[in-house]
Amino acid sequence: MNSLLENHLSDITLKPKSKTKKQACWALLSCSKVLCPVHGKQTTECWLIPKTHCTDFIQEDFFQKLSACLVCSYFKGQGEIHPNGWSYFISDQIHKYNAKALEHLYQKEESFVEILNRLPDGLFTTDHEWRITYFNPAAEKITGFSADDAVGMYCKDVFKNSICESDCALKHAGAEGRDIHNREYEITSIEGKKIPIICSTSAFRDAGGRVTGGIEIFKDISELKRLQEEVARREKKYRRIFEGSHDMIYTTNLQGKILDINQAGVEMLNFPSKEEMLQTVPARNLYRNALDRDKFLAAINRRGHVKDYEVEFKKRDGSPIHALISSRRYENPETGDVEFEGIIKDITHRKRTEEALKQRNRELSILNSIAVALNHNMALNLILRETLKNILKVLELKRGAIFLIDREREKTEVIAESGFQAEDAQDPQPVFFKDPLLSKALFEDEMVLKPEPIFPTFKTRFQTKGQKFTPWLTCFLITFKGKGVGFLGLDISSSRKLSQYEFHLMGSLGNFLGGAIVNAQMRETIHRNRQELRRLTGKLFQSQEEERRRIARELHDESGQSLTAVKLALERLEQNVSSPEKGLKEEIGEIIRMVQRTSSEIRHLSYHLHPTLLSDLGLEPALDLYFKEIKNHTGHNIEFSMVGFDRRLDVDMETVFYRFSQEALTNTLKHSGADNFRLSIIKSYPKIIFRAEDDGIGFDTQIIGSDKRNLGLLGMRERTSLLGGTFQLRSKPGEGTRIRIEIPFAESLSHG
Repeated sequence: MNSLLENHLSDITLKPKSKTKKQACWALLSCSKVLCPVHGKQTTECWLIPKTHCTDFIQEDFFQKLSACLVCSYFKGQGEIHPNGWSYFISDQIHKYNAKALEHLYQKEESFVEILNRLPDGLFTTDHEWRITYFNPAAEKITGFSADDAVGMYCKDVFKNSICESDCALKHAGAEGRDIHNREYEITSIEGKKIPIICSTSAFRDAGGRVTGGIEIFKDISELKRLQEEVARREKKYRRIFEGSHDMIYTTNLQGKILDINQAGVEMLNFPSKEEMLQTVPARNLYRNALDRDKFLAAINRRGHVKDYEVEFKKRDGSPIHALISSRRYENPETGDVEFEGIIKDITHRKRTEEALKQRNRELSILNSIAVALNHNMALNLILRETLKNILKVLELKRGAIFLIDREREKTEVIAESGFQAEDAQDPQPVFFKDPLLSKALFEDEMVLKPEPIFPTFKTRFQTKGQKFTPWLTCFLITFKGKGVGFLGLDISSSRKLSQYEFHLMGSLGNFLGGAIVNAQMRETIHRNRQELRRLTGKLFQSQEEERRRIARELHDESGQSLTAVKLALERLEQNVSSPEKGLKEEIGEIIRMVQRTSSEIRHLSYHLHPTLLSDLGLEPALDLYFKEIKNHTGHNIEFSMVGFDRRLDVDMETVFYRFSQEALTNTLKHSGADNFRLSIIKSYPKIIFRAEDDGIGFDTQIIGSDKRNLGLLGMRERTSLLGGTFQLRSKPGEGTRIRIEIPFAESLSHG
């Protein structure tokens, strides 16, 4: 009682009752407790409001507070003015408190039920017999039972699970006095669908510790189970890919510890077991060069990933292995550590194949260079020099030489060399064989070698400038049709070992070069013979023209003069014959006419052999007269022109074009049956163009040489070739014939 504030003990009976009834306690008693929940409010029933500041201690319980209110002057004043008296006032205030407390309790219960109804998880409560007393909507959705049907049922009848019969969670919770959490099992819905759930169970107890009921919260984990199964399936799939991959799959941390590796990686690196690699082998030890791991880390840290990063690893026994790394950097979500995962592909076989292809390409490059040189008709020494350079480049050597075997002179000559200061080929130095018997055998005509991919190597050397000997060269035989035609010598140091492929390359080159050398030698022989033939043909044409001039001159000078003398003698004889000898006189006259015809034919023959007009006046007047005579004699339409000539050509050149014109017209007159013939000679520096065409029957140009009438055309072609010109013939049956000749000339060769 003594804890009541002093102002609440003051006598308020002196104040009017109407004022006491209407005023709030804080106003009537002039209370200064502004934090009191009643202060500032107009309520007169402050005792029904909890936690007022009327006493030194804030009371929460109504009945504890009521003991203080019984001595409060304000409370007494309110009781005295109650129409039914003090006792009824006290009873009425207790009734109001109980009604208000019950209302508040109902509100809390409604809020609690609303919360339970909104829970996403299923929930039900039971009584002490384990019959359901409450069933929330989530439980309805999961099980398919309505709350009206479920309430009053045993939980085992709702869940339809045999485990509820033998191992009921609610009974366990009641018997053991503890909650049971996260228990998984499978229930059957009202539609018969199996539903996995996870539940937590608690038992209700009264003040005496007796079980009065229980509560169970459960959750449909079908989606969780599906996700778990999907994760497990993916994990299994990943593990199957991980272990079944033919490439190495790995995981390492930043420090280089191998966290995981598949069986393919263990086998690729030739380790006995995965456990040994994980326990004892750091990632750095897998690199053939430890610095390569630092470069790899720099690359992946810079970009976050690498793709097809090429590096050399080493197996457990130290043998190298070429690899491609595709990897990414990530942060482990559980530990926060930086880790790397990726795939490593063994490309050793591919690298070897690429190297073999490169070697093959180099071999083909050498063979192609030889073929190109042959196609360009290069000299043999140039072909072999270029080939030698390519061989040395491919084999990464610095010095070598190619030798040819001359069986007729029983000598071996250096025809191409590189890296030595050899003497000029015109002054060949002797070649020395380490095996003299081999040297003797190579010069024997009777020795025939069986075809082999490659023959055994042998040693030779030769002298360079200053009479110095080269080192002993490793030589590879060059053959053609079982005969050694030469050999290829290379300066190979004792530390340099040729691979099997390089030996195969040299064998292929030896067989290929043999044919190339023989073909080049044959081509050079043919070229020399052809040049000699051209020289002889030119001599023949020159001799022919000289002989024609001589015969024409003799016919004109000697035979012509003799016939003239005979004619004059016959004319004198005719004059001396007396008139009675008429028959004799007629015979003499006939002989004179015969002599005249013979003289005319001799002059005509002499002109055709070599027209004096050609020598005296030049090509154009000579051809003008020639074509005019032919036109008058045959009646053909002949067109002739010379264009661009301001001076005469060389005498021999004029003779050539005169013979071309004769031959072209002769063929037209004899074989074509043409009515028109056109010929033009055009000076177009640096060549002279000769064109002749007719409108005759034409012929097949493929049969030139098989018909005597075409021998003249062959002569024209040969003369053109001797002068370095070009000869073109176009003709088809029924389409006439066209000849075009172009001959180069120099102004200095012409004369005025």
